[in-house]
Amino acid sequence: MSAETHTNHDRAAVGEEQSRSGHRLWLEQAGAFATRSLREVRNSRLMLGWVVSFPAIMYLFLVVQGAEGTAAGDAITSIGIGIMGAMFVCLYLFGDQLASDLEDRRYAAYRSMPISPVADLAGRMAAGLLLSVAAFGLTIVVGVATGAEYGFRGPESIPIVVVAGLLTCIFWMVVAIPLVLATDNARVAEWATSLVAVGAFVLTGFNGALAELSPIEGEILNYLPNTLPTRLLVYHLVPAENWAELGAAPPAMPTGLEFLALLAGYAALALVVGAALLNRYCYDRGWWP
Repeated sequence: MSAETHTNHDRAAVGEEQSRSGHRLWLEQAGAFATRSLREVRNSRLMLGWVVSFPAIMYLFLVVQGAEGTAAGDAITSIGIGIMGAMFVCLYLFGDQLASDLEDRRYAAYRSMPISPVADLAGRMAAGLLLSVAAFGLTIVVGVATGAEYGFRGPESIPIVVVAGLLTCIFWMVVAIPLVLATDNARVAEWATSLVAVGAFVLTGFNGALAELSPIEGEILNYLPNTLPTRLLVYHLVPAENWAELGAAPPAMPTGLEFLALLAGYAALALVVGAALLNRYCYDRGWWP
């Protein structure tokens, strides 16, 4: 083997080792941000309990008020409220922690470190995802306990529900970033993010779960980033067919994979925007990591 061949082989080995080292560092940074986010929430148990249990409490209140609801109707209501709870976690907690870091000037220190803004975003999102799942899951558990009936339409429903929930959380956590940057104040950001979650829920008829309650008419409820995932989950988690009698239609329920693809498009666009905003305004490194 020639000296030149040896040199090329050594360079390739060094490059591969550097790549593995870079991936490990990225994962460590993402894990550190996720751990710190969860630790901050754990240290404030009152906030944790309120944020996670709020949608379940809201659902219980509505069930008590409307005691004559059907099992399928209660399931639809719980899903709409559960998605609102997940949005609330994504917007409020994600935004609150980011705003606090900006106010406490932590990013002044982060800028001097070899931290990846994408790892920062991914770590925060991982923590937010866990708490969002907890809020949604608790609402469904309470729904089961109060007589709501759920059921998968088929084996394909399981991955669709999981992916739709994941994509929804990704999108709404990124929505918190421009709100935090625009308000430039932690307290104002808390109000702004909460208002977005609750306002979207009310204006779209429980996030599109009860279309008859929304002033928005037509197919648009199958395309908005808060109503599309809700209606996908309703279709795949509630064993019903007469959606009009249950208040979920019109429009017709979204059933095709093109709707899941649209939700993936929303999430992908959000990830690009989120990474760009963090890199530009938090790390002061330009528009792209």
